[in-house]
Amino acid sequence: MLNFKIHIPLILLFLLATSCSNSKVLFKNIPENITLKIPEAVITYGDLIDVNISSLNNQSTSIFSPTTLGKTGTIRNAEARKLDGYLVDSSGHIDLPILGKIKAYGLTCTLLSEAIKIKLKEYTQNPNVRTKILNFRVSILGEVARPGTFEVINQNISFTELISRAGDFKKNADPTKVMIIRNSNNEIETHYVDLTSQEFFTSAYYFLKQNDKIYVRPDKASLAFDFGILRNAGVLSLLTSIVVLIVR
Repeated sequence: MLNFKIHIPLILLFLLATSCSNSKVLFKNIPENITLKIPEAVITYGDLIDVNISSLNNQSTSIFSPTTLGKTGTIRNAEARKLDGYLVDSSGHIDLPILGKIKAYGLTCTLLSEAIKIKLKEYTQNPNVRTKILNFRVSILGEVARPGTFEVINQNISFTELISRAGDFKKNADPTKVMIIRNSNNEIETHYVDLTSQEFFTSAYYFLKQNDKIYVRPDKASLAFDFGILRNAGVLSLLTSIVVLIVR
């Protein structure tokens, strides 16, 4: 009993230190004046592509793409546009009216627009083409305040922006081993990244790709005490009182 009493203060200090730790410092020792190029999204298998084709003579291009207005004359919402989107099939192509199959896999929307424009010149003069990925979204789950799936309208999103949208990390999150689940070449790949490292800030994973899924693990202290004892201040207070009684 004497040895137990001697070690009680050390045990309490350990419990308090692990329960009160809330230091989530990201990107340590980053030098000043770093410039990052924002990548343009690359189309992959299973993407839904919105294709908008127009020209000075709209009648000559209307047959190549769905109408941009609904029956009531209002602009289509995002879900309605997805119904008209062109699926990138397993061969990496989209199938457009009249124009037929056009390769989309591995291209940016800018390059795809140019490829469609070249084919259109056989049918109309000075066509204008705008393409967009309709299913660009990323998901985050685990130790964040608001886990969920987030639509990305502007076709690019960084890791830090996603964490901000999710309401930041919970205090028991482990930013040193965050898992990314990514669809690459029709295969599911997993990667672990350390958000506290300078290398991650300049890595290929700082900017996310469409349909990336992020899992934020609990830290080691939370895994060790997974029954929630340290997450409940009332229970911790009760534990402290019991220990004091034992010491007496």
